[in-house]
Amino acid sequence: MKRLLTFTILLVMVLGGMVLATDTRVNTMGDVNMIVKDEANVFLFPSTVNYYPKLFAAEIGERWFYYWDKQDEYDVYLNRVGAHFLLGEKSEAPWVIGAYFDTRPYFISMAQYTEWWYGYYGSKDADEGSWTTNHKITALVGHEFNGIPVGMSISLYGMSEENADTTTSNNFEASYTRYEFSFGLSPMQKKLDLGIGVAFTSWKDKWYYNSTEGVIDITKPKGNMDFYAAARYWMNPMGKYTLVPHFGLYYSKQGLEYYDPTLEETYETKDMIFDLGLGMNYDAAENVLLVGDFGVAYESYKTTYTPEGGTVTETKDTYMCLPYFRIGIDAYVFKWMNLRGGVKAEWMGEKWEPTTVDERKWSWVETETYLGAGFHWGNFIIDANIDPDFLSRGPYFITGSNDYNEYDISNRISLKYLFD
Repeated sequence: MKRLLTFTILLVMVLGGMVLATDTRVNTMGDVNMIVKDEANVFLFPSTVNYYPKLFAAEIGERWFYYWDKQDEYDVYLNRVGAHFLLGEKSEAPWVIGAYFDTRPYFISMAQYTEWWYGYYGSKDADEGSWTTNHKITALVGHEFNGIPVGMSISLYGMSEENADTTTSNNFEASYTRYEFSFGLSPMQKKLDLGIGVAFTSWKDKWYYNSTEGVIDITKPKGNMDFYAAARYWMNPMGKYTLVPHFGLYYSKQGLEYYDPTLEETYETKDMIFDLGLGMNYDAAENVLLVGDFGVAYESYKTTYTPEGGTVTETKDTYMCLPYFRIGIDAYVFKWMNLRGGVKAEWMGEKWEPTTVDERKWSWVETETYLGAGFHWGNFIIDANIDPDFLSRGPYFITGSNDYNEYDISNRISLKYLFD
């Protein structure tokens, strides 16, 4: 319960296991990707890839490892590398293409019910969590049609395992796949950014051997789909102020059927999130940007369990963020460094409505603070979040601590090179 409801369009969908292109800057300004122009916008609003045609980007950040027989662990890795290229540079209408490759898999939530997840049959990835599927590629393309930037992105995930030896009772077939598609455009003299996307997740889970039918399914996916829509509008500047109203909607339906060997039970989850806000960009001074955001968000999460011939069990969780506040800064300090910082405060309410007991309610405030820096030398840029504990306590040769998780100077870094 009491999970934090944050939007940024949650990034859980078209972005699957991906985080945004170079998201450290907007994150350390208070998680303000919806209201700040940055390379991090390209997956949320694919048309903005046209604004960053010559880019090399890499992401260093946390990578979690999930073990079915031990506690979760994490470390900091170089997770993703990608680049944008400009094609037909000298033509009147050049194209921008991009590709990203990521080491982090996508977590299939319903797959926790499959035998493959438990590793009973010796899956090659059983020790590191077989309920994930590997990222293959994320490809982007952008172009301007009659002065209107348009963009698309496609992400593919997949992994499989099969045993087809002569001892048919030992045969099995297991695979997970995910496809993500998004589209965006920026009409009205590029003041309006629109993005929509859809994703589909599926798998095969054939482990049971039946002398009549051969290897049959343990589980089957049932209507697994995600959808998102996002919009923001850059209003005409009022002096040093620019207002940015924004909207987001996310919907996810995940289902699973369990067989033994006929249909025994069905699991289903439905998740809907709505976000509406008003952001502000304030040019406080030369090379000093202050941002603010105010809005409301709502989430409805429902789980349904349906046994064949039994009683349906339904649980509903409702979250209301009324309101949320974000404040951040990106300020020039030296010719080689910018200072960044921010805060996000969410006034949360939750109502839990299970089938078997009385409903319960909570309310609380969730506040997160951020500190970051941007280092730039010519076309090379490093964006990093800064751990305040590291600044106040110091590195190992001062503290003598071996707890590297607690004293990392940064656990999120974006590397970026803008080539000519």
